[in-house]
Amino acid sequence: MEWLPQRDAFCNSHNVPRPQLPLRNIAHWNAVLQGSVSSNDALHHERAFVAPGYFYMPVCDEPDDRTLAELSSLASTADWLLVPSLRRSDRRRRADVIAVPFMKAAFFRSSRSVDLALRTAVGPSQYKSIVRLTRKAEAACTTEIHRLSDVAEDNRVLRDFACLQALNVAKYGHAKNLYTSDVLRMLARSSEGEKYFVKLDYEKYSNTPLAGSLSYADDHRGVFTKLVRGLDHDRIPRGLNLYIADYYQMYHFADRLGFADVCLGRGAIDAKVRVGAIHIVNLDNWLIPVNTQRTQAMQDYARSRHGD
Repeated sequence: MEWLPQRDAFCNSHNVPRPQLPLRNIAHWNAVLQGSVSSNDALHHERAFVAPGYFYMPVCDEPDDRTLAELSSLASTADWLLVPSLRRSDRRRRADVIAVPFMKAAFFRSSRSVDLALRTAVGPSQYKSIVRLTRKAEAACTTEIHRLSDVAEDNRVLRDFACLQALNVAKYGHAKNLYTSDVLRMLARSSEGEKYFVKLDYEKYSNTPLAGSLSYADDHRGVFTKLVRGLDHDRIPRGLNLYIADYYQMYHFADRLGFADVCLGRGAIDAKVRVGAIHIVNLDNWLIPVNTQRTQAMQDYARSRHGD
């Protein structure tokens, strides 16, 4: 994976020239802080250099020592080096790494048959319900799936998805919309553009955009990742469940591309289990001190997060 497009997207969405900013100004760090008694602590005003992954990828690979050394050099003017969204591991790591609990991520896996794997994961009754809801959605909607690189100059597709994603941002009170139309166009025009897929569901008769999702096909790691989605709940007709239908449709789409592993993203784990998640992983953010004098405070914060 080439990380420059995600780096550019992160800097654009956070309005910074490089991926270095106060911890509490990082959208995903701030989301975890909401409601925390320590949210205004000086610790969270310290500056972090954000490593590749940039929170745009739900699950990232653990960097080796050489990569960490290179990243630490890039972070030389920051208080911290922040390596985001790593699988929690008991493997021995560098002594200066502080693993701060983050979120959970979910995976669906189908080695031979999507439908057999889904039926096994959720049981016959829930499987039938998922298929029924999907068929109902397909009868009511026209579905488009595009490589993002193919719609770099298509204002309709980018606008419609960005608007739907903005509704999701507003619903959940996220600090920032990380997928504005400008960011989408930037990713579409990048070297990674052909690996992104944007899906849109339109009401058949009015052509009103009702739902959308964005996914990333990582051939190197062999994982198809669902990144974000947006639904216009006020316009979706009663009885249509486009949230569930999207999962089933994209399982089959990923299968047609040759992917058996589908990452369903971070959070909302109970809902994802109901649509087939069979593997759940805990995630940590790694904080590595560079110029900070608050190492103990970060260790204390990490311990407090273990109780969440």
